[in-house]
Amino acid sequence: MASLKALVPPKPITLYSSVVCPWAARTWIVLTQANVEFEYVEIDLKNKPEWFLKEVNPGGKVPTLKYGDDIIIESAITTEFVADLFPEAQLIPRDPFLRAQSRLMADRFSEFLFPIYREVYYSGNPGSDAKIFDAIDKFLPYLKDAKPFFGGSDHLTLAEILIAPFLSRIYLVLESGLVGDETLKTLASDPKYEYFNTWAQNILATPGLKGTFDKTANLAWVKERYASV
Repeated sequence: MASLKALVPPKPITLYSSVVCPWAARTWIVLTQANVEFEYVEIDLKNKPEWFLKEVNPGGKVPTLKYGDDIIIESAITTEFVADLFPEAQLIPRDPFLRAQSRLMADRFSEFLFPIYREVYYSGNPGSDAKIFDAIDKFLPYLKDAKPFFGGSDHLTLAEILIAPFLSRIYLVLESGLVGDETLKTLASDPKYEYFNTWAQNILATPGLKGTFDKTANLAWVKERYASV
């Protein structure tokens, strides 16, 4: 379990990120959840600073993680790097089988629920309830012993950190009133989806999510997207 004591990295860490980027949120969440000391630098994705492109990451993508003098990119890689750097935070299962299963869970979320995220978050079209619930039905077999988190963990695991930014944004839109609220009502009331919804709500209540997810900024971004569709 992540210690309440701040974890000091062997080399200084700087995270270049954006509050509205779910990919960058993965690395922000893992650093916050593990209570790591790091510097956060916000990057305006619509107007990326020249110094960022010249001196940090010519590709212009976030997250970009600076570790000492080294640069690490791509969200899954930067997130796993942090988890590996701080084994005391216990974000990756020690058991090789559970580790494989946790990675499979993240992969299956991407396969089944990421398309729902894109429809809901990008276009304001969640589709039919059946489409969303069909995706959850397919995902549930890979959500192993989430009591409250994967594998019976009492805190977020790496797989859930990879999933969390997209899950939180799905719930944000469903709760915002921008789309119909029947889906959210079913998630909250149907016993069939109680397991999934409880797991999701537990994720949303963690320090990693509460300390990084700016609902106001992300909702404004969603509304802007909807207006352009």
